[in-house]
This record gives sequence, C-alpha cells and structure tokens, in this order.
Amino acid sequence: MSRGPRSETKLSSRFLSYYAFTFLVLIGLMGLIVDRTTQAALIEDAENSLAVASSLARESLPEDPAEREEWAGRVFEADGFRTTLIRTDGVVLADSHLDASGMENHGGRAEVLLAMSGEVGVATRVSASTGSEQLYVALPPRDGLIVRSSIPTRVLDRELGVIRETIIITAGALGLVGIGLVALLARRMAKPITELTQQARALLHGDETSQPRRSRVRELDQLGLAISALATQLGSRVSDAEEAIETLEVVLGALPQGTILVDKDDRIAYANPSAYSVLGTVPNQLSGLAPLPFQNAIRVARESREQEIRVLDHGSPARRLRGVATPFTGDERVLLLLVDITELERTDSIRRDFVANASHELKTPVATIIASSEALQISLDRGDESAAGFARRIEDSARQLDRLVGDLLDLSRLEKEHPDMAPVRLDLLVRDEVERVRHLAQERDLDIDVSVEQVIVMASHRDVAIALRNLLDNAMRYTMAGGSVLVGVTAVGEKAIVSVADTGDGIPTRDIDRVFERFYRVDSARSRATGGTGLGLSIVKHVAESHGGTVSVESELGVGSTFVIKLPMTPQGEGPGAN
Repeated sequence: MSRGPRSETKLSSRFLSYYAFTFLVLIGLMGLIVDRTTQAALIEDAENSLAVASSLARESLPEDPAEREEWAGRVFEADGFRTTLIRTDGVVLADSHLDASGMENHGGRAEVLLAMSGEVGVATRVSASTGSEQLYVALPPRDGLIVRSSIPTRVLDRELGVIRETIIITAGALGLVGIGLVALLARRMAKPITELTQQARALLHGDETSQPRRSRVRELDQLGLAISALATQLGSRVSDAEEAIETLEVVLGALPQGTILVDKDDRIAYANPSAYSVLGTVPNQLSGLAPLPFQNAIRVARESREQEIRVLDHGSPARRLRGVATPFTGDERVLLLLVDITELERTDSIRRDFVANASHELKTPVATIIASSEALQISLDRGDESAAGFARRIEDSARQLDRLVGDLLDLSRLEKEHPDMAPVRLDLLVRDEVERVRHLAQERDLDIDVSVEQVIVMASHRDVAIALRNLLDNAMRYTMAGGSVLVGVTAVGEKAIVSVADTGDGIPTRDIDRVFERFYRVDSARSRATGGTGLGLSIVKHVAESHGGTVSVESELGVGSTFVIKLPMTPQGEGPGAN
C-alpha cells in the first residue's frame, strides 16, 4: 500500500501563495522599470524644455547690452527657468538670479564647453552660486553668445516622488483586489474538480483497493484517483487523436488564406472561415464551386499530379483572387488555397505609377542640365555672352532637381516613420514659418498676413512645419503680384484649424479631388516654371493623416483657394511643455 503525501494544502491556499509570490516579484520588477523609465523620461523632457526655452530666449535677446539683465529676468518670469547669457570666452553677461558682474568665469563649465564645440550642452552638477544641484542646457553660440537655461533637480525629484507614491498605492490596491479575486476563483475551481472526481469514480468498477498516484494537493489528490483509472481504461490514443484534430482545426481556422479540401469523390470535406470570407459561400460538392476556373484547377491538378494556379476577378465590386490547387501525394484529394490579392496588386500599381512619374519628373531637369551644359561649353569656346544664361538655366534645373529629391525623401520618410509627437504651439509655429517666407513674399509683391490664437496640439513639430511650408509655397506660387495670402490658426471644438487662403488663380472643380495626388498638377507648365515638384500637397496630406487629422480645399477660379488642415487638440494641461 502506497503512502500518502506527508502534508496536504488546499488548492485555494496554493493559488494565493503563488499569486502573492508572483505579484511581489512582478510588481518589484515593474516598479524598478517604471521608476527608471519615468526618471529618464522626466530628465529628457526637462532637457527638451530647457533647450526650447533657451532657443525662445535667444530669439528675444536684445541687441543693447544694457537691457540684457532685464531680459534675463523677463525670460525667467515667462518660463520659470533660470537663464544665463555667457560670452564664448566664459564671461557671464546676464543672469536671471544673480548679478552677472559678480559671477566667476563659466568657460570651464561642462555644458559651456559642449556648446562651444557646436553641440547642445547638457550637464548636471551642484551650482556654485545657488548651492543646489541643477540641470543645465546650453545652446551652441550665435553671434559669440551662449544662452543657457537651468532648473533645480529637486523639481524633477519631487515629480518622481509623486509618481512613486502613486505606483505604490496602486500596487497595494491591485494586490488586495487580486487576493480577493484569486480566493474566489480558487474556491470556484475546487468545486468542479471535486464534482469531476465524483463522476470519474462513478465510472470505476468498484475496485477501491487500487492506489493511484498521490498528490500533496487535496483536491488534485482525489481527482488523480479517478482520472488514473479512466486513463487506464480508455487509453491515450483517442485523446491524442482528438487533440490532433482540434489543433488542425485551430491552425486551419486561423489561416488568412481560404482553405478548401476536396476528397476523391468531389465532396468538399473542409472549408475554413477564410474560404467563406473570400468566396461568400462554399457548396458541399465541387460542381457547385464558383468561380468555375477554380473547379477546373482542382480537376487538372488531380489528373496531372502537379500544382495548378489560377488568377481571376470575382464578385462585385470585383476582387482579384489567386487560387493554388495542390494534389495530395498518396491519394486523389486536392487542397485549394485562395488569396485575395486585390490590395497587393493595387499597391503594386501605385508603386509602378509612382516610379514612372518620379522618373519622368527627374528626367526633365536632368535633360535640361545636360543640354544646357553642352550649350554652355560651346558658348565658352566661342566666347559667347549667352554662357551666363546657360549657367543660370543649369542652376535653376539643379535647384529644381534638389527640391524634387528633397520632397521625395520627405514623402518616403512620412510613409515609413511614425511621427515623434510632442505638445506643439501651432500659433508660434505658424508665425515662425510665415516670417521664414516673408522676404520672398515681398520680392513677389505679395501681402502675407497672420491671424492666430494660442492653440496646442500633439504633433511632430518638424512634420507640421513641412506641411505648412508647402502650403505657403503653393499659395505664393499661384498668386500673382499684388495679391495676398492669409494664414490663420483657431480652435473649433476639439479640432485645431490651420488655414492658408490666397487670392490666386483658383482650382477648376474637376481638379479639386485630385490636387493631393502625387505629381498631379492643375497647370503642369506653370508649376514647373515656378519650381513646383508636384509633391507638396501630397506631403501635406500625409502629414495631416499621420496626425489623425484631415486636409481639404475650397477654391473658385479667378478668386483664390483656401487649404484647411484639421488636427486633434491637445487635452488641457499639456500646454507648458509645448514646443
């Protein structure tokens, strides 16, 4: 007679013990990871904020040295960061907290040395002037001046402490809830196990003298007595067969390809859910299978003992289907695999069109450069005054080629990369981009104006700037001298609205739905003559959609066009970190 286990514990007690141990280990690891990750994220966010603050402060730096001390104070009041103005020889010219004349030379500070090397200098140390540990960020010098911003690290430690406290409280609450749930589930699990044990014992022949393998868990110990006897009587082969069938059902059912098995009598023995999705319906017999070419493929494969492939259109709207009929080696069964390749072929078509259009667009400036180069050589040999004209033509074509390649690279990056999102002040971004092109507008005798209100969105500053740059370029390109361009930023509900309106030629109604296509031009000749690449509006569309927004256009011939980008608004409270 076999000996029983030396001690037994309830299943519920085991579950609680395992849960408590696992929970403590996981919560410890999670807490460590979250703590390190959060600390790194806070430091990185602080560095970015300091860099942005330094950049903004530098833009407002007065030229008069006498006003710089007051400037440093204003910057501190605006963003809360200590601001220091340092000459490249280390002399402190202004500081928002101390008298600059009494401060020591900062030429040996780590962040200043990094800034003078052309990098954004970042350093953390105990400040000699304030006595507290500070995080410093210094921008590379411009006009011989370095702008540095700093913040006490205790501010970051305070935020991290709040997060740690929240994690501990949350973990404790989850632990208590988990213990209650595990206890309840363990009791419920023990009850059916006990009932199953009683049912299994009822199947026995009454031989209570047999001693099955024992367990230290009370419920499992009792269940083992019954299952051991059943396993002896029924055997393992049935169980293995059922498991294999179930596994096959799961595997075939999960396949994205339609799978149809036809037996030797032309009966459809199996069809997975994807087959119904592709064909709409699957009959019981091969003769009812539609479309007909797939029937033929199955019959040919069975006779030839070789794989048969059919590609055809099916359904309404038509979808492109690819069917592969493969015969079994040992009998007359045939397996038909169905794949909907509609989207794949559409993608291939778009790719081919894009390559063809890009090649055509690249060919035009390249051909011009080659022809002008040959003409330039001839003019130089002859001493002809037209050489300068050919040189300008080469330069114009080269710049056109450079713009086209740049737009292609931007478009490729936008399609492949997910935008690096951060809070962005749209109103500031718009003002910066308008100021960037204001001199071009003046050269073209265009009036460009801005009407904005403070709006913050979660976005990629670089991508949104590229989109706005393209809209401004498009507006000025198609607006005649004496016209005007108005750029607006406003908030409507939960949407941020950026609009660029011009008084240009306008867009014909038939072309409005296509202006965002790659390389599509309303007026090809004028677009190329003014340096357009045909990709600007396509880039704008990609930027808007990658940010969860939309872009639209309203236009009237001879009156002008208005392009509107709508982006989701940033939730309240994320504004202070905006770019």
